[in-house]
Amino acid sequence: MGSNNVVTLQQQSGAVVDIDTLGGSALEMSRSLDEMKAKIEIVQRFIKDVMIEGLDYGKIPYTDNRTLFQPGADKLNALYGYARQIVFKDENKNDKTGHYDVTIRIKLCHKGTGIVVGEGEGSCSTMESKYRYRWVYESKLPRGIDKESLVTEIFKSKKKGEEGKEYAKYRIENADLADVWNTVLKMAIKRAYLSATLAATGLSGIFSQEEEDFDSWVDGDGNDKPEKEKFEKQRATPKASDERASFTPPTGNKLSDKQYGKIVGDAKRKNVDESGIKSIVQFVKGKSLSDLTTAEASSVIDFIAKTNEEELQDLLMSAALPGDMA
Repeated sequence: MGSNNVVTLQQQSGAVVDIDTLGGSALEMSRSLDEMKAKIEIVQRFIKDVMIEGLDYGKIPYTDNRTLFQPGADKLNALYGYARQIVFKDENKNDKTGHYDVTIRIKLCHKGTGIVVGEGEGSCSTMESKYRYRWVYESKLPRGIDKESLVTEIFKSKKKGEEGKEYAKYRIENADLADVWNTVLKMAIKRAYLSATLAATGLSGIFSQEEEDFDSWVDGDGNDKPEKEKFEKQRATPKASDERASFTPPTGNKLSDKQYGKIVGDAKRKNVDESGIKSIVQFVKGKSLSDLTTAEASSVIDFIAKTNEEELQDLLMSAALPGDMA
């Protein structure tokens, strides 16, 4: 090995150590490895004790894997002492069609030294279905439109007194695309920010792991458990794909921090703001979020999981859910 060769060790905690294989002594290498282990333990404790599942991180839809959310990225960057900076923005606006697409690149710098520790890129466009289309009732369809040619979805009402009643919504092109340009920009920034955070902290592999492996890493168990023991634990533990498995608590207790984070996180990912969350909880259980028992919190979690974004917005706009409920 030549005299200029350098070995770089990258750990999942985000700590990087460069060891000059010619000049580095065994003692220096040992100290570096001890420091890396200490940093990994700090990150494990931080995720376990500070970050809230459902708010800071959670399950990727239709999988058992975990993903990082923006509030969690904010907490991790505060822990590491990283600050973000937008270094590139490429956007295309079409005033005639209303379509807009943007690509953002973000870099993270260490606040103390100014060293760039990671970069991430994110894109978003009004061509994405959630921005390009709107779901409307038949009474809201534009005049002269052929409803038979439209994509239709059947929903079941969850309003009191109308539970189970079916109604149709039709998908039409969003004629007000300019109204979501700012939302599209924010989404591109968010995607770039999360990508940069995972790159800088080295946690991309952790948050893409399945629940069992994720929990094992956070608990510091490592991967050296006998396969039989791991299998028995998996068989005895409800699967993460069952949203309610982790939230089947005894009655009478106050809701947990995890449940609180789950309610807030799930609702916000369906574009429900703070006042809307209060209204939904009031609608489902007739009380404030902070007064819920663990069993009641489970019901709210279940309700939000089963109700799509359009239905939640409909509920919030109806007289049954005034937005100023406490």
